[in-house]
Amino acid sequence: MFRHFIFLVGGVVLSTFLHAQELTDKQRGLAGRYAQLEQILLRLAETSGNSNPQQATLLKKALLESKDKLLVQRFDRLVNALERRQLSDAITGQTEIEQDLLLLLKLLESMSRDERRGQEKEAIKEFLKEVEEILQSERILKNQTHQQESPNLPVLEKDQRDIRMRAQVLRERVAEHEGSESGERSQEKGEEGQEQKQPGQQEPTPQTPSQRAMQKALERMKQAEQKLQQAEKKGAVEEQEEAIAELQKLKEELEKILRQLREEELMQTLEKLEMRFKRMLQQEQTIRSQTERLVSEWEGESTPDQRQVKIQADRLGIDQQSVIEDAESALLLLREDGSAQAMVESLVQARFDMTEVKQRLEQPSLDAVTLHIEEAIIETLQEMLDAVRVAMEESKERQENAGNQQQQQSGASTEEPLIQLLAELRMIRSMQRRVNERTTRYDQEIKQMLDQPDADLSPYRQAVEELARQQSRIERILHELKIGKTD
Repeated sequence: MFRHFIFLVGGVVLSTFLHAQELTDKQRGLAGRYAQLEQILLRLAETSGNSNPQQATLLKKALLESKDKLLVQRFDRLVNALERRQLSDAITGQTEIEQDLLLLLKLLESMSRDERRGQEKEAIKEFLKEVEEILQSERILKNQTHQQESPNLPVLEKDQRDIRMRAQVLRERVAEHEGSESGERSQEKGEEGQEQKQPGQQEPTPQTPSQRAMQKALERMKQAEQKLQQAEKKGAVEEQEEAIAELQKLKEELEKILRQLREEELMQTLEKLEMRFKRMLQQEQTIRSQTERLVSEWEGESTPDQRQVKIQADRLGIDQQSVIEDAESALLLLREDGSAQAMVESLVQARFDMTEVKQRLEQPSLDAVTLHIEEAIIETLQEMLDAVRVAMEESKERQENAGNQQQQQSGASTEEPLIQLLAELRMIRSMQRRVNERTTRYDQEIKQMLDQPDADLSPYRQAVEELARQQSRIERILHELKIGKTD
């Protein structure tokens, strides 16, 4: 939908050089179609909110990007430019809109990739669960075959057959998921109209390590059945042990795939966070520099033009609101991942500080306190940006070392956290320091106000409540990290 629309816009850009007068109606039609497209995205976001929250979130992101870039209004301005024969302005505007639409297309395509990756992760998790259950059943059966002095071999043979049939179904599911021809065929039963395997016809060679491991496990189970049928207890146990070894290989292969998917997911999230934190940091540094200049003017010996200072402070407040909105988007990414608790809380704390800075700029309160809060925001953003970049390097190293035996042993974590424990602890320490500093400052300010008649302390109520919430959350995160480390 978006790609076709971009093609139409590009066609208008090219044609504008030749048929400006005739293209006004076509441009007006595109403007109307884009407005309808926004409405379609809105309806899709609303209707998929319960069934597919991730898709709804990304559709809302695309809508917000469209609104922020004023695309509907800019389409209307293009129509006006063509009506006035302002061809140069029209061409420039069309080119810019085409670029912005490409960015929106990239965002929507990322939604599709994320959804496919999420579906694949869920499928692999289901396969892993089934493999672990089959593996446990085979271990129990092997112990029964080995330990019983006079085992009931026919019963054990039936149990082995049941396990093999269950593994056969899993093999077909795995093969179908991986796009192999072996997943499209059924060995044990043929569907109506399906060509049956002729005697002596060889099975197709499995294409992936997981399929090969499963095929070998099935062969060993089949051999174990035959040994049990022939009352060869020792031989049956040996075949069962080999089947267990192959199932273990299958489990390791699936865990490897799950880790790879997680690393891809991590890297994509980290790249988005790096971009946002870098932009937020640059914006906040600019706000800090301009605030410092206004403070200098406000506190200077010469009488400042209060009206001009107020106008400039209001503009800085608008810029600060833009950083707050970026912080909201970054929080959404972090909460979707769910593993970087300390970073989430650190950003929540920074967002609270950003809101206070915005309010102080709007008053305006141009003093050392405002500068100090802005400095704390910059410190927090720099710390988070550094942590994200370290995490990106660690993720690259894990992907490069994915072939190492140590990385692929069974039981290795398939849910690597976004930010490692050490970086989380550093952020917690910084958060605690800022809570302490803010508590001290509020204490001093409140004591000074108590000496004033009719002092209004109500503005501090919400701030103190937020400090209490931050302190409680820090303690909870530390407790959860300690439990996770112990486990």
